Amino acid sequence: MFGTLSLISEALDVFKRAIDVRNRNIMNANNPDYAEETPNLNSANPVGVYIEEVRRDQNFYYVELRNRKLSYVSYLDERIGFNQNVEGIFQELTQSIGVGDYTNRLYERYIDLMKEPTNDGAQSDFYHTAKTVVDFLKTKAGDLDRLKSTADYTLSNYVKRVNELINKIYTLNKEITFGYAINYAKGKDYKNLLDQRDRYLRELSEMINITIEEDEIGRVRVDTSKGFALVEYEKNKWSLEYTGGKLYWKSPDGKRNEIAELLTGGKVKGVWDTIKDVNRYKGELDDIAKQLISEVKIPRENSGTWYLIKNVDSDTTSLNTYGIDGTLEFYDNSTDPPTLLASIPNYGTNSLNGLAALINGNATLTAAGFSATVVSNPDGTFSLRIDNSGNYSVKDTGGNIYESSPVFTGTGLSDIALAPNLRDNLRDLKYSLADEFSEFANGWWDNTKAKVNTLIDDIASTQSDLRKEKDVEGALLDSINDKLLQMQGVSIDREFMEIMKLQRSYQASAKVVSAMDELLQTTLNMV
Repeated sequence: MFGTLSLISEALDVFKRAIDVRNRNIMNANNPDYAEETPNLNSANPVGVYIEEVRRDQNFYYVELRNRKLSYVSYLDERIGFNQNVEGIFQELTQSIGVGDYTNRLYERYIDLMKEPTNDGAQSDFYHTAKTVVDFLKTKAGDLDRLKSTADYTLSNYVKRVNELINKIYTLNKEITFGYAINYAKGKDYKNLLDQRDRYLRELSEMINITIEEDEIGRVRVDTSKGFALVEYEKNKWSLEYTGGKLYWKSPDGKRNEIAELLTGGKVKGVWDTIKDVNRYKGELDDIAKQLISEVKIPRENSGTWYLIKNVDSDTTSLNTYGIDGTLEFYDNSTDPPTLLASIPNYGTNSLNGLAALINGNATLTAAGFSATVVSNPDGTFSLRIDNSGNYSVKDTGGNIYESSPVFTGTGLSDIALAPNLRDNLRDLKYSLADEFSEFANGWWDNTKAKVNTLIDDIASTQSDLRKEKDVEGALLDSINDKLLQMQGVSIDREFMEIMKLQRSYQASAKVVSAMDELLQTTLNMV
């Protein structure tokens, strides 16, 4: 009798443990990292019942497929989020105002000034508009710098979280080994650890693209998709390091390899590419500043500087290659009429360097104080500057070199500024050249528009492409998640039915115990 009671007691314990597994399924029905567990009950020989195994109904292939897709969608989300901030900085995309509006206004005021070069109001409007353009460009550069700093800080935090997850998975691998050992004889009921493992793997996939290998008891090896190991079961672990603007894979012995360009997904890669986006946008904004510094000039009466207005790509190529030619004439204006000191006919056969050498090598011109300099412009082009502080002048029959001065100075976005004496220079305009410089301004305007459009189109197309790709990849991720839910998700209806069956078995076993108790009491009463 007592042997029978022991068997029934064990059966009650088995049924209770099986009910606990089913209840665990119900409690985790909405857990995306939970795989349904099935207690496999078997008959003991010759009598009795036991849990052979708590089977975890997971499709690991689809889990890894989901994680790979999740990694790429997370990458897209990260870039989209940061590029939305860029859209806010350059408001052409949201409010139809911005860098294009400011630069257009600059050239409109320039044309107005050339129409009325003696008008104090037109001079003042142009000056203030030019200053506004400088302030705007510097403000946007500062906004981009702050966004880059935010991305840099975010990337540091993401790398920190990656390392935390690597450590958690490595530690959990050890716990899985221990759990497997102590629960082997109890139906291998340790697999709640695998749910925690899957949660860490899913979060790690959001951070960085990974591949996963699972061994027979559920421990995992984790690598990046390009083969850099992160966790080797319970044997070893690696880490990432972000320092000095570089992302490294770091081995336990301290060796490092740059891996940023080898990543293909995850938030870490998303922020890394965002930083490249911001650098590219700032470079395109810098191109606008450099073009303004390099090209925009005003005609002058008494500046003592003459510039080749059309910049060229090379200082060693003949000027007539660019359609630039004519005769340069140098005059002493102290006589009436002015005295011709020297002339250089057909100067287009020379390069900029050659023409500068001719001027600087002419004894008459150098004696009169003339000097020529090849100017290397911030935008990569070249020009020629001729200086003379005395009562002299230069005339160009080809209409290429004019007495003039730049509106902006600097080397680019970092230090663009108005010419120091711009207010005074505007009062020294050479009115007879207003029409010519209006035409030059139209050409400069076209160049600026092209660079503005390059920037705005880049921002718009980048964001549009990312959003379109997110729509497609997001739909695929939803499809995989739905499939995964069908494969390993919990059906509450089915779980309740299984619990009812187990409860009936439990109650039946309990009744046997009750009947045996009554029988034992009756027997004792008969003694």
